[in-house]
Amino acid sequence: MKISGVFLCLLFSVSVVAECGSSSGELLQVVRVSDGDTLKLQDGRSVRILGVNAPEITHGKNAGQPLGRESRAVAQAFIERAKGRVRLGFEQERRDHYGRLLAHVYDGSGRSLGAEQVRNGMAMQVAVPPNTAQAKCLAAIESGARKKHLGMWRDPYWQPLPSTSMRGDETGFRLVSGRVAKVDINSAVWLELDGKLVLRVAKKDWPLLSYRKQDWLALKGQKIEVRGWISAQKSKRSQQFKPLVMQLRSPSSMRVITE
Repeated sequence: MKISGVFLCLLFSVSVVAECGSSSGELLQVVRVSDGDTLKLQDGRSVRILGVNAPEITHGKNAGQPLGRESRAVAQAFIERAKGRVRLGFEQERRDHYGRLLAHVYDGSGRSLGAEQVRNGMAMQVAVPPNTAQAKCLAAIESGARKKHLGMWRDPYWQPLPSTSMRGDETGFRLVSGRVAKVDINSAVWLELDGKLVLRVAKKDWPLLSYRKQDWLALKGQKIEVRGWISAQKSKRSQQFKPLVMQLRSPSSMRVITE
């Protein structure tokens, strides 16, 4: 797989840098880089890299996202420099609902593939409970990439999508900005943005965000930026509410924009 000169420069301009977390266990052989955040091991297991989300690449009829191929190429280069051998670092939950291993991936020297993807703007930091141990570390690395407008941070598609411009058919992982028009608290917290998107915080995740009832209510009228996976609402509630919903599950999934 060929990588353009700009990406090679990006990859090798970084010397020794601080990494998030550490690995343990044996070195495992990687046989395929499926995309920017997924690997296939020689023993047949797939690994979904924890703490990051990379752009999708085209799979059959499923259209890819901007920089999907570039993100995979940067991950491929990391694996090639590691001679195809990596160590895994686990947190509390070790498999997702697809049966993939959930793990941080490190080369033999302890460099983190997830951190490198975020550092180069080839993935965004994301935290899905209960695996949130590296959220703050990866968020700090992402802040540097964002300030430098690297990778995804210079691509128009990956800029915060205004909620007022959403058509109602957007799905998948996105960054969205909007003003909170309504706050509803019952079995979950619902933050209704201007436009077609509502944000949901399940009750089990309330302690993680450290918000009290008055804190949620105070968000009304505030402009916020959120990140996560957008899906279409399928319940009867969608007929009287917004057609699109995003689940907020950790502090790094939302920030208030001061104006």
